[in-house]
Amino acid sequence: MDEMNEMKPARKAAGKPLRPGSRARFLLCSDLDRTLIPNGLQPESPQARPLLRRLVKQAAVCLVYVTGRNQVLVEEAIEQYQLPWPDAVIGDVGTRIWSTLEGKWTEWHQWNQLITRHWPEDAPARIAAEVNRMRSIERQPDDRQTRFKQSYTCGLPDLDEHCARLRGCLLDCGLKVNIIGSIDEVTDQGLIDILPAAATKQSAIDMVMSAWGFHHWDTICAGDSGNDLPFLTSALQAVLVANATDEVRQSAVAMAEQQGQGANLYLARGGFWGMNGNYAAGVLEGMAHYLPHIRNMLK
Repeated sequence: MDEMNEMKPARKAAGKPLRPGSRARFLLCSDLDRTLIPNGLQPESPQARPLLRRLVKQAAVCLVYVTGRNQVLVEEAIEQYQLPWPDAVIGDVGTRIWSTLEGKWTEWHQWNQLITRHWPEDAPARIAAEVNRMRSIERQPDDRQTRFKQSYTCGLPDLDEHCARLRGCLLDCGLKVNIIGSIDEVTDQGLIDILPAAATKQSAIDMVMSAWGFHHWDTICAGDSGNDLPFLTSALQAVLVANATDEVRQSAVAMAEQQGQGANLYLARGGFWGMNGNYAAGVLEGMAHYLPHIRNMLK
């Protein structure tokens, strides 16, 4: 059984593939923390999340959360911030995919098989051994660790150096890894996630698009941080919310231009419906940029 096709959102994914210019249905893939969730330092436009909930009620919208959170933390975020229930979740920094139709979490085992191909059973132990040789890196709590994701914190000034050194050390010991360095604005710490090389948010988004029949012209991705840069600067239509740091904004623009994808990156700046462009307001602003007809859907 092709579980990915079986778990399509029935109310949204039926029908023939769309042609460029057709806007009958679309896929929104959005980060959670400091993208849809207003848990950063900047203020939120209070009407943004209610407008998002109204938009997602429309049958044309297929919603996927792309996050570092696990299942429990995603459900907590949905309840605490009154977020719309998604059709799928790409969680644990891209290492897991679930369909979430009707509140039932169903994991995509094909994704696990794909990222496991070059990921030995003892990978977590080998990673821990290498990290233990380095100072100033602390392991995150056990509930943040999985077989496919080993997570650490470090001082912010040392983040880039630690990521580069770990990448080299782990490659030398035979592990092909994807190392994601990001910044926790609230604690002012560096975050390090060590994943299988094949496990990226962008690759997981690509799998959802392929399984559910979406294309580049009917998919929009939104994010705010360094670990979102790969999909923000790809061929996908992307939105960087206004509350992103100057460093992330500069990196996103430079990477997108370097890869010839500058036209696919929208920088939210505020002003859409009187909102400030932060968090969900920025996501809605970017969606209206790529899909002008959603203005009518929001009325």
